[in-house]
Amino acid sequence: MIIWTRWGIVVFLIFGLSVGAGFLIKAIVSPDGGSAQSGVFVGIGFLLGAVACWAFGKFALAKLDAPRPVVVWQQLAQPYVNEHGITVKQEAVPVRHPQTGEQLYSRPSSTLFFIPVRFWAYVIAALGVVTIVVNVVRG
Repeated sequence: MIIWTRWGIVVFLIFGLSVGAGFLIKAIVSPDGGSAQSGVFVGIGFLLGAVACWAFGKFALAKLDAPRPVVVWQQLAQPYVNEHGITVKQEAVPVRHPQTGEQLYSRPSSTLFFIPVRFWAYVIAALGVVTIVVNVVRG
């Protein structure tokens, strides 16, 4: 079973694409299916996937998992009809810290198997290095 929250499934997709990229690199380098080991190329694909995962975590998640203000919905004393003809009965009220009065924010997080997305780049890179080393040593 794959367990993820929010954008964590993208790591799983990047991982699969990195394996595919490894086999694609092998097909380009050795189109006749020669003696080149597939494991080395899959390891290179993992390293490319780690770069893609790092870029996704660094650039895309900065916007997708940005802090959001915490609000509660408060019942209005008198409902009103807005400009679109919809009767409004509640309004969003920002939640404030009881002692400081500052607005509270929540920061959503994207995970895969309870590990935040930003750490998966290192896991995939380590897997790539181990795959390359094992296949080179095995010869």
